Amino acid sequence: AAISIPIAGGECEFTRFGFRNLFVSGALDIAQPDICAAGGLSECKKIADMAEVFGVRYTPHVWGTGIAIAASLHLLAVLPPHTRSSPISVAPLLEFDRTENPLRQAIVTETIEHTRGIVPVPNGSGLGIEIDRKALARFARR
Repeated sequence: AAISIPIAGGECEFTRFGFRNLFVSGALDIAQPDICAAGGLSECKKIADMAEVFGVRYTPHVWGTGIAIAASLHLLAVLPPHTRSSPISVAPLLEFDRTENPLRQAIVTETIEHTRGIVPVPNGSGLGIEIDRKALARFARR
């Protein structure tokens, strides 16, 4: 409350129950659940709905594989713009990590990229991506 910089967090929190505590205490301005850790698409949609009720923006934490990126894009595609704490409508944002990570794009047959800041939602069946099984096998522990 003492600073005007919005506080983002929650990437290490799990399920809507953990996020509820953060929302009730007013600890976050921007919720950042990780779809791969917080319970998947259904649970993260519940977290996003709860964030809206508490007036908290929702920007998923996305770090890992192309699978996580695809799942997060599909979730973001169904979220409404955030309007509570701003006089203008703010579309949900994707955290699009570009640090070195050989696993991120190697296991999907088509890489997920942005064009002028826009990342299209994959439109194939399921999450819209296809897993490269041979590439996945290269990362297997033996």
